[in-house]
Amino acid sequence: MRRGDVVVLSISCALAAIVVAAVTYSVRVLDHKPSSAEFDSSDSSSSWLVLTWGPSLCGAEPTNSGCKSGHVGTQGSTWILHGLWPQPADKQYCGVPKAIADRASDLRGSNMPSVDLGSDVRNTLQSMMSDASTLAPHEWYAHGTCSGVTPDVFFSDAAALTEQARKVLDPMFTEAEGGRIQLSDVRDKFDAEYGAGAGGRVRLSCRNVTGQGSVVYELHLSLPPVTELRTPDGTRSLKDLILKGPPLGPGCRHASVP
Repeated sequence: MRRGDVVVLSISCALAAIVVAAVTYSVRVLDHKPSSAEFDSSDSSSSWLVLTWGPSLCGAEPTNSGCKSGHVGTQGSTWILHGLWPQPADKQYCGVPKAIADRASDLRGSNMPSVDLGSDVRNTLQSMMSDASTLAPHEWYAHGTCSGVTPDVFFSDAAALTEQARKVLDPMFTEAEGGRIQLSDVRDKFDAEYGAGAGGRVRLSCRNVTGQGSVVYELHLSLPPVTELRTPDGTRSLKDLILKGPPLGPGCRHASVP
């Protein structure tokens, strides 16, 4: 074999090895969807249930996929589920390989790794999230992997607690539409529903929207750690949980309600 042929063959072998390594990496890392057993258990001391006021979402984030599809609009005047966040806030992507974390952080959904969920849980999420197909995987990898529970338990508890919170919040905010609402009124309502001190576990988050000024955007409810949100019989009641979460700062104290 001539010297030139040996060089060409060596280069070809090297390129082939690189291709094999790349494919192996893609299969083992980029396309590997970790099971819940691979993630660390949570050692957080509390969690936040984070809800978004539906009529505010599309004004603040018109490029949101649920806004572009019209799905958010079909839900009407209600609080929609954003997520359930183990605290402290920097506790994210627990045990998630960087390659997957980078993909999961892209809410455009182009390379979002999926999450194994029961069909009933998936359908429930689609009915109360802006776009469960993109938001649910993001929320699982960013926050759920730090919760110490399985994806089905994580999202089932988040959905059940959202439904309970809606019964208190939706009538109040619907009545305030077109006007303004005070944080103090929301906190008083929670004190009346769930006991003195419950209102101190509620925080409002506001956003500036062109033509509307400062509007109510999100609401945080302080709760115990995710691992303590249920019993063997199912999700515990919000009334039983909310006084067990640490108090929250006020966030914004008043804002418009679209």
